[in-house]
Amino acid sequence: MGIFRTVLMNAAGAHHEEPKKGSYEWKKEHLTPEQLARTSDNKEKYSGIPAIPVDIGYNSGMNVGGAKKTGVMSNASSNPGVIIGMGLTTAALLGMFKSSFLGDKVGAQKMMQYRIMAQFFTVTALVAGVTIFGATYEDDEHK
Repeated sequence: MGIFRTVLMNAAGAHHEEPKKGSYEWKKEHLTPEQLARTSDNKEKYSGIPAIPVDIGYNSGMNVGGAKKTGVMSNASSNPGVIIGMGLTTAALLGMFKSSFLGDKVGAQKMMQYRIMAQFFTVTALVAGVTIFGATYEDDEHK
């Protein structure tokens, strides 16, 4: 509501907004000339856009020369069994849809069983990957 009130009052010409306390404009009005001489105008130094911290802006790494490998592709390459299981599950689903559309009930039932097997394989590969990673993980800080 403050923004709308300010815009309305400025449009009506009935309101003059005071500079914020601590701003350079406020300091020019309230400080002595010798205090003002020691105060710098930081208008060019600081913009309204906040800086991006290094740990967010550069993929949480100290190397800023190039992009680090993060995200889905890195995780997929570390556990390819999950990707294979997802592919098998998708193939079984597509086969089930095809059999259903063609009216082949036995084939659709068989593809449903294949889908369940592929999902079991995927979950097993995921759990195995997490277990292996947990067993071989070494924290750099606690070495």
